[in-house]
Amino acid sequence: MQGAKYKRQYPPAKSLFKQQMEDNRKFKRFPIKLKARYLQEDDHNEWKECSVTDISREGMGIELHLMENVPISSVIHLEIRAPIRGKAIKAVGIITWIKKLNKNSKFNFIGGVELTTIKPSDKWLLLDSAYEDWIGKKGK
Repeated sequence: MQGAKYKRQYPPAKSLFKQQMEDNRKFKRFPIKLKARYLQEDDHNEWKECSVTDISREGMGIELHLMENVPISSVIHLEIRAPIRGKAIKAVGIITWIKKLNKNSKFNFIGGVELTTIKPSDKWLLLDSAYEDWIGKKGK
C-alpha cells in the first residue's frame, strides 16, 4: 500500500508575520484603541497624530498618520489620551519595528514601541483598562 499523498498547507503570509511578532514578545499585548500624539526627539516642534492599538508591560503598538516612515530606533515622546482621567499620559519610547499599510487606510504605518519612560501608575492605568476591555470581549 502506497502512502497517501497530501498537499502541505502554509498559513497566509499575514498571519505568519503576526505570529512571528507575537513569538518575539516577552509579555502578552492587550488590544486597546486610544487617541494619542507623538513627537520625534529630533523634531521638537511638530506633534503628529497617532493611535495606540495594543499595550503590554514593556511596549505598545501604534498606528501613525504620516507620509514618510519613522526610522527604527527613533526616540518618540507620546501623549496618550487616557480612557479614565482627563490629563494625557506622557511616555517616551523607541520605535522597534515599522510597517507601511495600504493607501486606503486612515493611518499609513503601524509600528511597535518599546517604552523607556512612563510613570508606573500611568502604565498600570493603561494596562488595567486594556485588560478589563479584553476580558469583557472574551467573555461574550
